[in-house]
Amino acid sequence: MATFTANSIQLATGAQFVGTTNGLSDAPAGTIIQTAINGTTNNITANSDGSYADLLSLSFTPRQSNSKIIFSIMFNAYIHNGSSGTSNGASYRLLRDSTTIKEGDWCFYLNNSSYNRDFYPTVSTFGFDEPGSTNAITYKLQGRKYSGNSSNFATVFGEDQKSGSAVGDTMVLKLEELSV
Repeated sequence: MATFTANSIQLATGAQFVGTTNGLSDAPAGTIIQTAINGTTNNITANSDGSYADLLSLSFTPRQSNSKIIFSIMFNAYIHNGSSGTSNGASYRLLRDSTTIKEGDWCFYLNNSSYNRDFYPTVSTFGFDEPGSTNAITYKLQGRKYSGNSSNFATVFGEDQKSGSAVGDTMVLKLEELSV
């Protein structure tokens, strides 16, 4: 699992960034002052009891108490909806520490009587958070099978759709702090 955190920018020769010893914390409104990203190629099978499974996490400390944290989420999923009479779907959520700030429930729900085949969707979404603090935060992406009981055709997050032959991350969480 790779994690990248960028804390500075390079300016062209002769360019000047006006601020204080806090550097980018005093950036003009609309400036991205910090970025962090985490990705993985791991497959994570949803819990069989319907509870959320941890997919990715990323620690982040805002530099301004009034900034907006822009988040981008991407993950592949495998939803098997075979002919055994079990419908399937996926749910996901993004937490700031223990508070849900984004949730998709019953995403890609497949009713077994209408569609009884495999499905490999890629979810890509974004939004923003306003934590109102400069304290360290843990953002966590979680996923679950919509109706629990993964013993009947599991929902798999990070599935690469070709049995291990994907190139690049199959789950990504990116955070950008926007000065306001």
